[in-house]
Amino acid sequence: MPAALFITLRVHGTWDRPIVVPTGHFFVVSTVAVASVVLAVIASLAALRLASYRALMLAMAFVGVSAMLVVHGLATPGFLVEGRYFAVTGFAARLTVVLGATLLAASTARPQGRLLDRIVEHRSQVLLAWSLGLAAFAALALRFPESVPPRVVSEQIFLNSTLVITLLMSGIAAYRYLDVYRHSQVEMHGALATSAVLILQAQIGMHYSAVWASSWWLYHLQLLAGFGCALWAILGEYARGENTVSAMHRLTLSDPLQLIEAGYPEVVRSFSTSLEARDRYTHGHGRRVAILSVLIGQQLGLAPQRLRALSHGALLHDVGKIAVPDAILCKPTALTNDEYGVIRHHPAQGEAMLAAAFRGRIELAVIRHHHEWFDGTGYPDRLAGQDIPLEARIAAVADVYDALRSNRSYRPAWLTETAREYIASESGTHFDPRCVDALMQVADRFEREHSWEAERRGEFIIGPEAVALARG
Repeated sequence: MPAALFITLRVHGTWDRPIVVPTGHFFVVSTVAVASVVLAVIASLAALRLASYRALMLAMAFVGVSAMLVVHGLATPGFLVEGRYFAVTGFAARLTVVLGATLLAASTARPQGRLLDRIVEHRSQVLLAWSLGLAAFAALALRFPESVPPRVVSEQIFLNSTLVITLLMSGIAAYRYLDVYRHSQVEMHGALATSAVLILQAQIGMHYSAVWASSWWLYHLQLLAGFGCALWAILGEYARGENTVSAMHRLTLSDPLQLIEAGYPEVVRSFSTSLEARDRYTHGHGRRVAILSVLIGQQLGLAPQRLRALSHGALLHDVGKIAVPDAILCKPTALTNDEYGVIRHHPAQGEAMLAAAFRGRIELAVIRHHHEWFDGTGYPDRLAGQDIPLEARIAAVADVYDALRSNRSYRPAWLTETAREYIASESGTHFDPRCVDALMQVADRFEREHSWEAERRGEFIIGPEAVALARG
């Protein structure tokens, strides 16, 4: 919408009339600066707690934008700076979008190296030096505005280079945060993608519009919307009970498994907690099946939306067991035929329980059909082959593999080799051969990072940022 409005104003030149209101400019920019300052404080506190390069880059981005906006607002002609020193106002405006776009893009990267590790290790000193440097620049720019001659902000090389850098960096940031949002559906990821797009549009508006024109005012509103969007998302997380450190931690995640877990809706978390409380021997089973299912789905090339739905369904694949009596669910000996008949109802019961909560067919298909066999001898509907939804075929092999590799009330965990041999022997009968092959490709990673034994040892992988958060 802002882009369409800008184009309309530029095409119809008579509509793009000048609105010379310096006071209005001061208050608009000050409002943007306030939003950015709040973000800077939140991001800085989180960066100091989280040993994360991404969190540090986000903090530096908001601190940098805040400083430039303060200079831009206070340098409005007629306030702290005389009208003839207008160049410092334009210079600060350009630096605002360049710094914001560049550091926002940097926050999406995953660089490695000893130097970057040292930077993160000394993040408090880095952030302090960055803040003091910006404060010094702001003080000098406002005290000596003549140090920025008008020809600087009118040189095409300066104007074009800042345009290109901002468009490139904001484009990278928007693309990467949008890709992350597709996996997680976390509002904050979508908010930062939107912020990056609005920064891009603001740079175009700044570059191609005349000072005080209606289209020129529009870019200030785009900046306000961009940073207001990010602030709204963080405050929304806080209102839902997340502290600011946890909320910012979500922005530092990059692994698809972590992103999908971070985006679990409340209904999924609630039912998962209820299911976990029923049987101590299956504690963590749903989460591990979800993780292994996603790993298999990635191996098979599933799109982010399908991976997320697969994860939700796999996490709650046994939710129907909430309705199963404890005497049957936790029985330490073999089940009778009648008791096994009760157990066999849990896929359909689970689907009925969550039919209103899930609009997508994938989640419900996983819950209903994860006990179907590839040869058509499973339950509840005796589907066979390709008639079984792919996500349910994936969850089926993940479910059995994790069950074999975990302790149960009636038997100890199987050895890794024994479990794999059994899964391979059931390829084409119980399991889809494609899913079995994919499982074998990812089994080593699952065993190393997420299996029942890895969790028992406390060696499962949750990422360095999450470790730092837990320790904090």
